[in-house]
Amino acid sequence: MNSGIDGMPGPVVAPVVEVDDLRHHFEDGTAVRTGDIRLEVYPGECVVLIGPNGSGKSTILNHILGLSKPFGGTVRTLGKPSHLLGDNHRANIAAVVQNPDDQLIGPTVKDDVAFLPVNLGIARGDVARLVESSLRRFGLWESGDRVIHALSVGERRRLALAGALVLCDGEGFGPKLIVLDEPFAALDPVGRKTLTELILDMRARHGTAIILTTHYLQAVPDIADRVYLLGQGGQILRAGAPLEVISTVPVWGSESASDATWFALRMELASRGADLGSDIDVARLADLIEEWVLTSVGASDQRVGGSRAGSEMPCPARIGPVPKGVRTSRTP
Repeated sequence: MNSGIDGMPGPVVAPVVEVDDLRHHFEDGTAVRTGDIRLEVYPGECVVLIGPNGSGKSTILNHILGLSKPFGGTVRTLGKPSHLLGDNHRANIAAVVQNPDDQLIGPTVKDDVAFLPVNLGIARGDVARLVESSLRRFGLWESGDRVIHALSVGERRRLALAGALVLCDGEGFGPKLIVLDEPFAALDPVGRKTLTELILDMRARHGTAIILTTHYLQAVPDIADRVYLLGQGGQILRAGAPLEVISTVPVWGSESASDATWFALRMELASRGADLGSDIDVARLADLIEEWVLTSVGASDQRVGGSRAGSEMPCPARIGPVPKGVRTSRTP
């Protein structure tokens, strides 16, 4: 981040978010303490927090947003102690909380998404354009006149994203920081793909810093620069590249364990030249493996006159063509 041309020192880039040994206490006596590993998010980076339920992920995000004051340690957002953020700083932050109903305030879908740009004093024509763009992005434009309470859980999640990210459009708009708490929850594959593309676009186009929590580990390698693994009590156990961290994920639940296994499989295949991509699901992968195995067995049978030589099944990685849908290092 700080290197210049020809090895000369470049300008020092300040982190957008800094969390250093954050301590928070709840009324029931439980506590969160992040510990010795410092959490930082720089402009244009996407940082992901993972960990079991109750490990303090949402608590950390609440402190970053300035919704709580630390009992100890420091939390800085946009260069200021987070609990002292003013309105001018908050205008540069977009956030989606874990329960979308907590931030839906408009009577209709259009009204809710228009709330932020209207209250920022943005011109009426730009408001209309931003609202339409955000609703279309999340597949809600046709539902613009519906009342919010009539939406499904997944639709309300998409509406919360559309409202929070309504300024993420064009070259003239875009927050400096996006904070997302379990944004992939209740989204269908199309919604997850839309959100992933938006995250990548905001980083590339605006240099937006993004921090999010998720149990949906499949998406992490496509969006994250760095991953922080939290343990019980909020301690940051490990920080690093997605593969390095997720490969050490303990089994804290069947869904996360399954995602970690899926991630490891994707990375192993990618290292061998076969990139599955994040949009493939388990059923499609099973189809590809079945096709590959059957093709491989057929090729082996033909070489030995229709009978198998020995009982060992040929390795699909060595025999038979690559099935459609798998990109390899040899794919044109």
